[in-house]
Amino acid sequence: MHRLLLVLLLGSPAAFAETRYEIDLAKTALHTLAVTVEADCRAANCDFQMPVWNALYQIRDFAQYVSRFEAAGSNGERLAHRMISPSVWRVEAAPGERVRLRYEYFADEPGPFGCSATERHVFLNFAQILLYPAGGLREPMSVAFRNKPAGWRIALELAERDGAFQAKNYDELVDAPAELSAFDEADFFVAGKRLRLVVDGDRQDYDLGRMEDTARRVAAAAIAIMQDKPFSDYAFIYHFRKGGGGGMEHANSAAIDAPAQCRDCDLSGVTAHEFFHLWNVKRIRPRSLEPIDYTRENVTPSLWFSEGVTSAYGNYIQLQAGLEEPGEFLSRLQSQITRYERMPARLAQSAEESSIAAWLERYPYYGRPARSISYYLKGELAGYLLDLAIRHASGNRRSLDDVMRGLNSAYARQGRYFEDTAAIERLASEAAGRDLKEFFDAVIRRPAPIDWNRYLGYAGLRLAASVTSRPELGVDVRRLRGSGVVVTGVAPGSAGERAGIDLGDRLLALNHRPVGRWVEEELEAPVRQPGDRVTLEVERAGRKLSLTAVPDFVQRTEYRIQVMPDASVEEKAIREAWLRSSGNEGMKTVRSEAAPAQERAAGGGSR
Repeated sequence: MHRLLLVLLLGSPAAFAETRYEIDLAKTALHTLAVTVEADCRAANCDFQMPVWNALYQIRDFAQYVSRFEAAGSNGERLAHRMISPSVWRVEAAPGERVRLRYEYFADEPGPFGCSATERHVFLNFAQILLYPAGGLREPMSVAFRNKPAGWRIALELAERDGAFQAKNYDELVDAPAELSAFDEADFFVAGKRLRLVVDGDRQDYDLGRMEDTARRVAAAAIAIMQDKPFSDYAFIYHFRKGGGGGMEHANSAAIDAPAQCRDCDLSGVTAHEFFHLWNVKRIRPRSLEPIDYTRENVTPSLWFSEGVTSAYGNYIQLQAGLEEPGEFLSRLQSQITRYERMPARLAQSAEESSIAAWLERYPYYGRPARSISYYLKGELAGYLLDLAIRHASGNRRSLDDVMRGLNSAYARQGRYFEDTAAIERLASEAAGRDLKEFFDAVIRRPAPIDWNRYLGYAGLRLAASVTSRPELGVDVRRLRGSGVVVTGVAPGSAGERAGIDLGDRLLALNHRPVGRWVEEELEAPVRQPGDRVTLEVERAGRKLSLTAVPDFVQRTEYRIQVMPDASVEEKAIREAWLRSSGNEGMKTVRSEAAPAQERAAGGGSR
């Protein structure tokens, strides 16, 4: 009887005290944080788990940064402990006993996907630094800070009580990143909701007024599209640093990285993308991602929607907010179609398969165009085509917006998770007024060729192909988190091979300008004619090398979106509604734009 009572008590949420974390900032100059954890042992085995992943769909093994681990009982006596897996510590304590753990964490991974501690600031994704008691993910938790430097403030979207930030469980705690520094700040209201910009960077690197205007317009447009405002306060956390780039969404905030000297940079794309995640993936969430398991890969076939369609809405938001013109939107779209059509893997990997295989993105070979497509790219393109299909089938009365709002109403607001592609297909078919199984089979479930003109034609547009001669190095590259732009392939006999570029090289600069992910497009400015030379700076095995290349000029197919002169009244109406703007009737051919800036900026991932 006593044993049964003990089990019942241990299984009750009220039986355990709050798990409390304290982070000491005294050694930030050494990139080191001292963490204290106070928690109850939940079972006969008193185990504590460090997550193996967070922010990105990659196993990252955060335990690698933990050192000087020790454990003590409630009266201060040392407790024996041992590591039973690379990410789990077992403490010799009785069930229900209160224990205190202490360890140090090395935090030197700048950017929105990591943890960074310096003399200037501290940025934390808590799942990367905080152990949790096994079996205790659903218990109340809190985090407090010690030895915060004078003049520093804390940006953390959790309720504060008695100097500690409160969360109802571990999921909520680690979905609220923290910025601690003497940051710059701007506050404003949209639709009665408070938003703020928190900025760490040199003041000359950014224009706070311009950033506030962009964020205000983004938030207003997104709220208008979704007809919903599911937050009381929201924070955009921006970091400006050398080599910065990317963004990471959270429940009531977003962390956005931007390069130094970015005063004139356009941050509307990444700002819109991350803010729309407030709905898509944070609240409109696929069932396959729940409950979150911090100990292994969380596989889902729905990243094409959760990430890719979010990219589509990032651009829709910019259109509606007046931050992008229709011509710019279509120019980006035709560049994306061109890039997608150059991927041999488009005929071998579906949007769902690309979503499932997201956990392979950390490996350079997987990023080769012959091996994989991007669920960002395919999902964004699928979002546009699905939108056009719904508008056409419904006589321009319904759109993809109705699908998003339907998912929000039926699932997010009800605390439910949608049934992956099946739920999207069902709501899209309801909006269209007819079964869209053919679309989902051809565009989402199977790696079939896309009939671009069928869908663009619904808006009185067509895709025209032309052959051009363009400079190429013949190298495949991929931006890898923590490594920058890495060479994943070098074609035999190519200009890159002749120049000495090798697999695994990290590309630093092209003609003394920092290199981006889309190297071939970036050659167009410095290389005008055959024989022109370019200088490449690379890093190989820790050494920096300067290489000279003479790019080859090769014939490649380019795609242009054109307005059909004989478009019907209905097609013109769909185009105007789709682009959220009028005044584009005189456009005949949209100029080409190098590289999809939205995806470059987003660089996403989700918990």
